[in-house]
Amino acid sequence: MSVVECAVIFPVTILLLMGTVVMGLGVFRYQQLQSLAREGARYASVRGPAYSQATGNPQASTSTVQSYVQGLSVGLSGLKCSSVSYSASSLPCTVSVTLTYTWNPEGLFSPQSWAVTSTMPVTY
Repeated sequence: MSVVECAVIFPVTILLLMGTVVMGLGVFRYQQLQSLAREGARYASVRGPAYSQATGNPQASTSTVQSYVQGLSVGLSGLKCSSVSYSASSLPCTVSVTLTYTWNPEGLFSPQSWAVTSTMPVTY
C-alpha cells in the first residue's frame, strides 16, 4: 500500500519542487535585470552632456553602458542595452536606460523576453 502512495505522491511533489525552483530563478533573474538597469542609468547619469562639456570625454552611449552593465552581470549571457536616451525637455535633465534579456527557464517553459527601463536625473 505504501508503494502505491509513493508512486502517486512522489512525481507530484518533485514537479512542484522543480516548478518552485525554476520560478524562483525567474524572479531572481528579473530582479537582477532591474538592478542592472538602475546601475546602467546611474552610470549614464554621471556621464551625461554636462560631463562631456566639462571633461571633453564623450557622454555615455548605448555601447559604453552595454560594456559597463555586462561587466557587472553574472550569468546573463544575452543581456543587451537597447537604448540610452537623455531628455533635456524637462528639468532636471534625465537619462533612461533600457535593458533587454531573454530568459530560457531551464528548458521547462517557453522563453520569456523582458525589457526593463530605469530613469534617473543627470547629476554631473
